[in-house]
Amino acid sequence: MPVETVDLKFLATEEKGDVSALIARPSGADALLVLGHGAGTNMRHAFMQDLSDGLNDAGIATFRFNYPYSERGGGMDGEKVRLTTVRAAVATALDHANDLPVFAGGHSMSGRMVSMACSQEPMDGLR
Repeated sequence: MPVETVDLKFLATEEKGDVSALIARPSGADALLVLGHGAGTNMRHAFMQDLSDGLNDAGIATFRFNYPYSERGGGMDGEKVRLTTVRAAVATALDHANDLPVFAGGHSMSGRMVSMACSQEPMDGLR
């Protein structure tokens, strides 16, 4: 199944600036998953690539993204920055979903961040 990939940037937070994202959309995708990485990696880690490939094979498009610390190096951003980045990633993914239903999750730390963001305030458009 052919997969279209698009690299883009989005504003994570006003203070931290832009971060990278990567959309991988198989033809005939049924949904889009916003997919965050674990604490010690980034969106291009081999695990994240393999996970995205597997989801793409199952007809699920992915929107992988970096946090400011994983984009630039250095210590992990505080929780507030990570939660704001998750919200910004979801908003950006919704803008690029082309009417696909959008879900969000992640590996390890990002799974926690997505769960926390959703529990603190639901995100419009996220399923």
